Amino acid sequence: MSGYAIDSEVGRLRRVIVHRPGTEVEAMTPEAAEELLFNDIVPVTVVRSEHDSITAFLRLVCDVVEVEDLLARSFADEEVRRRVISRACDTVDAGHRSAELAELSPEALVAALVRGLPRRRDSLERYLSSRLYDIPPMPNLYFMRDAAMVYREGVVVGAMAHPVRRLESILMRAALADAAGNGVLFDGSTVAAGDVRLEGGDLLVARPDVLLVGISERTSAAAVDLLIQRLMARYGEPMTIIAVVLPHLRATIHLDMIFTFLDSDSALVYPPLVTGPNRVQVVRIQLDPGREPRIDEPDSILAALDAAGVQVDAVPCGGSDRLSQQREQWLSGTNVFAFAPGKVVGYACNVETLAALDRAGFTVRDADVFTGGTETVEQHKRLVVGCPGAELARGGGGVRCMTLPIERDPLG
Repeated sequence: MSGYAIDSEVGRLRRVIVHRPGTEVEAMTPEAAEELLFNDIVPVTVVRSEHDSITAFLRLVCDVVEVEDLLARSFADEEVRRRVISRACDTVDAGHRSAELAELSPEALVAALVRGLPRRRDSLERYLSSRLYDIPPMPNLYFMRDAAMVYREGVVVGAMAHPVRRLESILMRAALADAAGNGVLFDGSTVAAGDVRLEGGDLLVARPDVLLVGISERTSAAAVDLLIQRLMARYGEPMTIIAVVLPHLRATIHLDMIFTFLDSDSALVYPPLVTGPNRVQVVRIQLDPGREPRIDEPDSILAALDAAGVQVDAVPCGGSDRLSQQREQWLSGTNVFAFAPGKVVGYACNVETLAALDRAGFTVRDADVFTGGTETVEQHKRLVVGCPGAELARGGGGVRCMTLPIERDPLG
């Protein structure tokens, strides 16, 4: 796949990758939910229905690509198949299944890797093992943003923080890069070890030369330093990196859980950590080729952006009420996804956040107004599209988490 182009969070969306939740979600039990990084078990039929509503809307405004289709296309290349099978089996200690996987069709191989292979009980050790799967299912795969992102024309493959998600980065590299890996800016599938952790929810593109990065439970300073080295080697031009140091809490696993762009000049924020007196630490790194980085600490995310020439008005997730802010941030209220400048998709269940956006001048509409043909998005200058997502939110992410944009128009 080629033609990647992402130089902002809000340029008009042309192509996006998603994954429709499948039976891999049903492999999760209440006991395993925390280990698999979910807030709770989720009913696959409802989650799939909510995801379908979001996808149906996105199909009105851009080309939507299913990641399983990309993987099947990639697995038609024998070298890619061989490498993925080898690395997947090494990662989960399933070498005894590699020959079986090698015989599968591209589509069947995708299904086996995504939905898992039950444990083969063909030896005493395996018979007595508590493991249910040789190849574990990937219930988190529909959170497409975590394991990969596109920046400019290149791919950043996630260095997943948790071992249960390492297979995702292997698959995303296969889906997004050619056999030789051309176009990969950072390959986290090969460097995820020790303190090198990097996930796409912690990377936001304010401008081609201005990146926001979260230093979080899922992304480490060491990984960001490595990413900076790769970016400077590739582009060799001045850049500003704004690092946001997040508390290691379930509610703040990624930067996009407290801050997302609505337009080039506005953002949806979680006030206690972005604009409040106890806001998070922010470190600005100014990079110039051939010079030592200049590092300082602006007063806030907004101040750091302002110093970089990006003036942003903040809209509070949950409105002005502290209780509503906490409840709706937990339900991914801040995690919205822009499909054009000033036009975003979010969860309809976060009613106080939608009210705050309405007060800030955004028209608020349910998705079925557009999928049913009653209105068009072009009728509105600034727009928030509410989609059903109460069950999706229980999985621990929002619409930005579930979408991997690969092509946007540049901002004028």
